[in-house]
This record gives sequence, structure tokens and C-alpha cells, in this order.
Amino acid sequence: MVLALLAAACTWFVLGPVIAGYLVAIVLLIGLLLASLIMMRVLAGARRQMEAAIEGRATAEQRAIEALRESEAQWKEVFEHNPVMYFMVDANGVVLSVNSFGAAQLGYVVDELRGQSVLKVFFEEDRDLVLKSVDVCLTNIGQTHSWEIRKVRKDGSALWVRENAKAVRQLDNRLIVLIACEDITERKEAENALRQSESYLAEAQRLSHTGSFGWRVASSEIVWSEETFRIFGYDKAPSVTLDKVAQRIHPDDRARAQQTIDRASRDGKDFNHEYRLLMPNGSVKYVHATAHAVIDASGDIEFVGAVTDVTASKRAEEKLHEAQAELAHVARVTALGELAASIAHEVNQPLTAVVANAAACLRWLNRETPNLEEARSTVESIIKDGDRAGDVIQRVRAMVSTTADQKVQLHVNEIINEVITLLQHELFSHGVSLRMELAPDLGSVLGDRIQLQQVVLNLVINGIEAMQPVMDRPRELVIRTVQAKDDQILVMVRDCGIGLAVENADRLYDAFFTTKSGGMGMGLSICRSIVESHGGRLSASGNVGPGATFQFSLPLYQEDDSL
Repeated sequence: MVLALLAAACTWFVLGPVIAGYLVAIVLLIGLLLASLIMMRVLAGARRQMEAAIEGRATAEQRAIEALRESEAQWKEVFEHNPVMYFMVDANGVVLSVNSFGAAQLGYVVDELRGQSVLKVFFEEDRDLVLKSVDVCLTNIGQTHSWEIRKVRKDGSALWVRENAKAVRQLDNRLIVLIACEDITERKEAENALRQSESYLAEAQRLSHTGSFGWRVASSEIVWSEETFRIFGYDKAPSVTLDKVAQRIHPDDRARAQQTIDRASRDGKDFNHEYRLLMPNGSVKYVHATAHAVIDASGDIEFVGAVTDVTASKRAEEKLHEAQAELAHVARVTALGELAASIAHEVNQPLTAVVANAAACLRWLNRETPNLEEARSTVESIIKDGDRAGDVIQRVRAMVSTTADQKVQLHVNEIINEVITLLQHELFSHGVSLRMELAPDLGSVLGDRIQLQQVVLNLVINGIEAMQPVMDRPRELVIRTVQAKDDQILVMVRDCGIGLAVENADRLYDAFFTTKSGGMGMGLSICRSIVESHGGRLSASGNVGPGATFQFSLPLYQEDDSL
């Protein structure tokens, strides 16, 4: 329209008003037509653009709605079937929603829980904790809080869960609490089983007085169990040091224990040793430690072991040893009582010689010209016989004595000869011939002289008594000593008596078992105890011919035996 008016005005101005009037009308008509066409085209394009925009927006909205529906369906699927229990509760603790998996895990269907108090699925004694936990979430909106608690199933059984909860505000300004519950029942049961096992182990260690320990050689770190701390008298701590261990070891045992520790650190081999602890109150404990070497993940040596308080057993062992010593003393006295005639004979011989020599000495002195040379000779004989009688009495007194064990370096052949000196008359009176086959240059042993004499004495007397029923052959007793290849000295006493009954072979060394009508049944039992306490072994066997052989071994003395 504007263009048409401008064209008409120009025509009017150039051609004049008459001609221009018609032309103006034509121009206006044409301009109006053109303007209409232009407007129609413009409006049509705008409409198409608007329709396209509207259609695109509608498509986008439809896609968004479909995506939202799909996402909602997915989240609902996750919420319903995810193997995690989900709860949604309001500020009052009323269940707004629960997923199907969670409801089924508790033995319910969703409708049985929705609208109910969430306290329904908790044990009564745990409900205060639930209320406090929910209150913490409502106080700290948007923050996640976690706790572990039991839920109660519909059938009354327990289900341990770890709850992660957070309070959020809805569009209507209401507060709700979202709770995700993870089933930790198996873990809790495992923890309870482990705790119970540890409790049983600790109680067993306490009852057996046995503690455990671990020692990492590289770091010198030592880990003790509770019982080990009790044994050593220390307060419980995460770890201890070797210096702290050494402080408790008795000063007399400290060097030996340190040698064991140094050797284990150097060689990385199992060790087993016994030592004493000196406690702060002055009391002494005996402990026995044993450890096994293992290689850890880093390739370092680690020892895992146990330490046992053996004080009670040591005290009992000392009492038993005292009782055995007393019994051995009784056996010695009994044996010497049986040998009274032999002892009297052995003493009487030198005493008779003393009297005879004394009378001779007087005769040599009473002559008009005293024969001093002969008198001197008889006096020397008196002294020799007196010493002989004194030696016999001294041996008897030693065997009757109750002195404590005194292990010293000894020669076995000397011990045998000392015993045979007391038994000469006994052998003669029973018609027994003795053959001694003592190996020369035998090494020495470490032992108690009186105890080893008792062993030889008992075995020889047993041999003499075993040959009493023998009437059809000579009664011969053989005592032989040899040095074995395994650093052992063997002593064998062989008789030609009635031999060993097969049915009694396993009971020979039992206390109070005897085949003699008047025997106590303690001789061989005591002999075995003595030999074993010296690190040896006592055995018996039947001979190829008549009789039996009793044999005991003793370890050859080594320089470090006294350490």
C-alpha cells in the first residue's frame, strides 16, 4: 500500500491532476494487488515456519515424555528388582514406599508395609536406635548417614543390614527419608564366628597356659597374644621388642636364649628352647618356646610359634624327681641290706689283716733287738688294709646318702669296679663266676656316680638271682663295656639264668611289677629312670642260649655337655 501511494503521488506530480487521476487509480490498484500478493507470500512463509516450529516442539515434547516414561520405568525396575532393600519414610517414620525385593527379603509383600510404621521391621530393643538415627538424618538434610542394625523378618528371624540414609525435601516442602539397606548377615555371622573362635582360642590358651607369637626378623617386630602378655607379666600392647623380651629372661639363661635367637635369625630355621623368666616380684617362671619359620609375601623370614608356661609341670617334675630319688634311696638301702653279709665280709677281711699285722708288729718290736724294718713293713700293711676298709665303708655310706644329683665326668669302668668290690662275697656265696670284659681307653660320661653305681648294682644282683635255679651248668656272669660308633658307651650284663618270659617282656620296667616272691618291683623301673635322665636307654633281650642280657647306653662326654 505504501509503494502504491508513492507511485500515485509521483504520477500526479509529473502528469498533472487530470491524467494523473486515472493513472493514480490504476497505480493504486496495481500496488494494492502487488502488496496483497507480497503479504500473502510473507504470511504463508511465516505460517509454514510457525507450523514447523510447533510441530518440532510437539515432537520434542513427545520424545521428552517418552524418554521420561522410559527412564521412570527403568528406575522403577531398578527400585523394584535391585537386590538392595529400599525404603522411603516420612518424618514420622511411616513407610511411604518399599521395593518388592526389600519387602520379599523381610517376608512381606509391599502392601503389608506401605503405610505402616518403619519400626515394625525392627526388634523392640533396637527401636530407640532407629528413631535416633532417623532424627539425625532429619536434622542434617542432604547428608548421608550410615549404621549397622538388625531387622526382623516376618517369621521372627534376624537380618543384619547396613543402612545408608539421607533426608530430602519434596516440592511440597515435606521431608522424607530415603534409605538403602545392604544385607550384611553373612559378614556379621562370619565376624561373630571369628569373634567366638578367638574367644575360644583365648580361653584355651588361658587354660593351657600357652600363648602364641609372631616374629618378623627383618623389622624385629614381635606380636603376642593376650596369654603371652600374661605369661611375661606385661600390659597388652600392639607389639613388643626383643629387648623387652630379654628383660624378663632370667640373667642365668639370657646368654643361652640370645644364642638361640641369633641362630634363628641367621639360619631361618625352626627353634625349640626352654628358659626361665624372672618376674618383677622375684618369682621364677619356666617357659618353653617353639617356633616354625615361614617366608612371607615379601620374601622375609617370619616365625610363628607358641610359648607355654611350664612352671607347674616343672614343679611337679621336681617333686616327682624327689620322690624317685627317695625311692631310689630306699632301693639302695634295701639292696645294701641284702648285701650286708658281703659288705661285712669286705670290711672284715682288711680288719682281720689289720689285727694280724698289728700283732706281728708288736712281736717285731718286743724282741730284744727290735726289727724296725719288719715293723715298718707291717705298719704299712696296716695302713693299706685300713684304707681298704675305709674305702668299702665310704662306698656304702655314699650309696646310702641322699645327696642331690651331682653330675660330673666319670669313667664307666671305674664305676663297675667299685660295685664289684662290694659284690665279691655275694658272687662267691652264690657260686657265680664273674668275667669282666671291660674295653680299655673308653671315653668318659657325664653322670651321677651314686646313681650309675645303683644301676650296675641292680643289674648284677638281678643276674645273680636269675641264676639261682640253675643246677645243671656253671653260673657265669659277664660284664662287658664297649664304645659304639654313635658316640655311645654300652654296658652289658649277661647271665645264663632262666631267661625272660615272653609274656612279661612288655612289663619289665613297669613300677611294682616283679617276678620275685619278695621283690618290690622297683629295681628296673628305677634303673630305667636313672639311665634316661642321663640321656641313655635301658633294654633287655634273651640270649641265643640260656639266660638274658641287660644293656644300657650312655652318651659319650662332650666338652659342651656341661653348658
